[in-house]
Amino acid sequence: MVGRARAHLGLLVLIGLVVMLATLLTSAIAPLTERTSDRAIAADVRDAGLQGAVVATVSRPFDEGQRIRDPKAAAQLRESAASAQRAMPDGLAAVVRPGVTSLTSPSMHLLDAGPGRYLRLAYLTAPRHDPAVTYTSGGPPKPSVPAAKADVEVAVKTDPWPVQVALPREAADALDLKVGDRIEAEDEQHRTATIVISGIFVAGDPDDNLWAAVPELLHPVISHSDQLTSVSAAAVVSTDSLPDFQLALPFDDLTTRVVFSPRPAQVRWKQTARLMQEIVSLKTTASRGSGEISWDSLLDRVLFDSRARVSAAQGQATVLIIGLLAGVTLILLLAADLLVRRRSDSLVLVRERGASLMGIFTELVAESVTVALVGSALGTLVTWLVVGDVGWRWSLPVLVVASLAGPVLATLRAARAADDRRVPANRSARLAVARARRARRLLVEGVVLGVAVLTYVALRQRGVVGDGDLTASSAPTWFAIVGGLLLVRLLPPASRLVLARARRVLGAVPLVVAARTSRSAGRALPLLVVAVTVAQLTTAVALVATEQQGQAAGALQSVGGDAAWETAPDRSVSAVAAKVSTRPGVRATAAARVVEGFGLASGSSSATVRLVIVDSAAYQKVLAASPLPDATQLSRLHRKAGGKVPALLLGGDRDLRDDLQVRWEDTPVPLAVVGVAPRVGDSTEPVLVIDRAAFEAAGVVADPGTVWAVGPGAAAALKAAAGSAGTVDVLTDVVEARRTAPLASGLVRLAVASALLLLLFAVLGVALAAAAEAPARAESLGRLRSLGLGHLDVRRVLLGELVSPVLVGAVAGVVLGVGAAVTMFGSLSLQLVTGQSATPSLVVPWWAGTTALVLVGTAMLIAIAEAGHVRRLPLAALLRGGDQR
Repeated sequence: MVGRARAHLGLLVLIGLVVMLATLLTSAIAPLTERTSDRAIAADVRDAGLQGAVVATVSRPFDEGQRIRDPKAAAQLRESAASAQRAMPDGLAAVVRPGVTSLTSPSMHLLDAGPGRYLRLAYLTAPRHDPAVTYTSGGPPKPSVPAAKADVEVAVKTDPWPVQVALPREAADALDLKVGDRIEAEDEQHRTATIVISGIFVAGDPDDNLWAAVPELLHPVISHSDQLTSVSAAAVVSTDSLPDFQLALPFDDLTTRVVFSPRPAQVRWKQTARLMQEIVSLKTTASRGSGEISWDSLLDRVLFDSRARVSAAQGQATVLIIGLLAGVTLILLLAADLLVRRRSDSLVLVRERGASLMGIFTELVAESVTVALVGSALGTLVTWLVVGDVGWRWSLPVLVVASLAGPVLATLRAARAADDRRVPANRSARLAVARARRARRLLVEGVVLGVAVLTYVALRQRGVVGDGDLTASSAPTWFAIVGGLLLVRLLPPASRLVLARARRVLGAVPLVVAARTSRSAGRALPLLVVAVTVAQLTTAVALVATEQQGQAAGALQSVGGDAAWETAPDRSVSAVAAKVSTRPGVRATAAARVVEGFGLASGSSSATVRLVIVDSAAYQKVLAASPLPDATQLSRLHRKAGGKVPALLLGGDRDLRDDLQVRWEDTPVPLAVVGVAPRVGDSTEPVLVIDRAAFEAAGVVADPGTVWAVGPGAAAALKAAAGSAGTVDVLTDVVEARRTAPLASGLVRLAVASALLLLLFAVLGVALAAAAEAPARAESLGRLRSLGLGHLDVRRVLLGELVSPVLVGAVAGVVLGVGAAVTMFGSLSLQLVTGQSATPSLVVPWWAGTTALVLVGTAMLIAIAEAGHVRRLPLAALLRGGDQR
């Protein structure tokens, strides 16, 4: 065995290198997939913000007795928070931060200076600390009773009872309040409360989770219109004034909540299913632990959507991995076939000397297993050093194929060599044998076709879901294999047709090339290697290009232009948009009021829509100046609609278009649907677009809060105009964020790595296929040289013989890869990774076809090298002994 291995050491080393490279990638897939999935889940939970919080609402017992100022109010709230913490399942409790407890009032109308001024009171505390603040004037709220009575229960008869609060500096400036002000406020039922301003502060850490429980504390909401300016802010109640807070407001105005915000880094992919079950169970349980607690959270929905994206990405990764494994399998089979060809004489001799097939198989298995284990160990070692962990699921097929391919092919070769069955003498018996051989081939091809159809049906029915479903994920690979088998079927008759035409052409080169090509056209394995590897490479390249183009298109749809400014609705936003439109590099701007989740009703239907109130003429210019689809029906918004406001509607059921109306600030506005609205943003909800001028002509006010700008200077102009107000989204930043997201970037890296390996294997396949036929080719060319064929003609023959099948296989592979992408990308849920609401348009980059050029170039180099070798052989030696290799 050692001598045989030493004689073919180069091929064995090549097989070991293939195993090492394949193992290097496949062993890294499992740990990197899990890490990428964890990062994607954590990013989605982090981006969800407060939507991912788990909120416990604690009911307070109603006391109809005497009004008592309770100094233990803070302790009771802490006990409520502890009760909620204890009621939470262990798995969920491990991934959330300690709860932020709040006692809040509704926004109350301040009665001191006219309408439009609202203040909400809130007490906030956390287990480890209270909000850190620095007072710029005044001090923290104090009890409304003398200090001697602050720690004892006091019966209260005064109504309304005053409560001291502290204002953030932003709220104080917006409401024009100062320390010492005593103001009256009323709730929606016109019940009054007395509020005393004790101090004005700035937050020590604005990013502290405590402030997120009541966003109005640090970010008062200010809106302007022609009639009035509206301000909604919040104030803080201290531990000392908390008992007064409970007395100052009616019982049903106060809400006790404990907000548990998630720790994104602690949420793992493998935990998400259990976490979702725990959250759903928690929400459907009215009471957990001591006291009545109701639960609410969107974290289960956040995890559900995130799991869908991760599953889609894992399914797409599985498609790439299976394609890579198919290429590895074929190249290992081709290398094993070459090894068996070179050992053919020794195998036949050993068999003729009485060696059993099992003995031959056992000896060769020991050799191949050693080579496979060494290659696998080296690949695994590199993966462990680089990644820090290894996975075996995808590496085992490589190890099995590398261990068994050579021994099985060699044993079959030895068995055929010792087959003493005679060839039938009569013609009918030979035809029967040929028919049986064709039937076996048809059976194999039929099985392959059946499996391909099965996988395609599975892909169309359920898509790729990333849960280990190899049936659907292998559909593109089986598509390529079926195409390769079809090519193997068509090439022999096509080559015979070419040979027949070459007989009519003057010159020896075309005839020799056609004859040699016709002779080798029946070899299925080399053609399959080239066609399948190129097809899988093309599919991987198309997948990356399609998703990156989809991410850019999705980002454009989400932003609405090259830049977008989101701010509080205000009449001045229109003036800002007009000013920005005059800046250099800005082609068009449009100001709009965009309302998410707006309730819409007709005579017989209702829906939640994205309401867009926009200057339709300006918006039409924005669409025309950007790659966004044009919306010619926007011009219909200026038509008269019989006393109704014309509107465009996208989505929703048909009944929604009849007797449609919206209620805007308690004013009903009838609408007439006159066309289909453009898609605004990346929401999947129906979209309702109304012209702002026509809408306000109906007697309502809709100040814009969004500005879209298009042009190379749009981002800089909007940022300069916005200042510190609101947020400016820049298209290039959004595209970059989407492409560098964990799932998108992970898929790109996997696709690039698999494409490079597939290209390497395709080149290697061309070289191995050429090496397998090299002895017969050299002998044939030697005879042709002895018959007078010149050196230049020898090179032409070699170029024609080696390049022709490679070119056919490579072109067929590109066509098969594009065909697989066209027929199957719609079922791969690409939109979940690109962030679009629909499947992205297929993109196959032009340079995907350069794979064929690389392989043709490889074949040409091999042909030139062989021609040089043949030219260096002495003609006398060729005449005496044929091939001197």
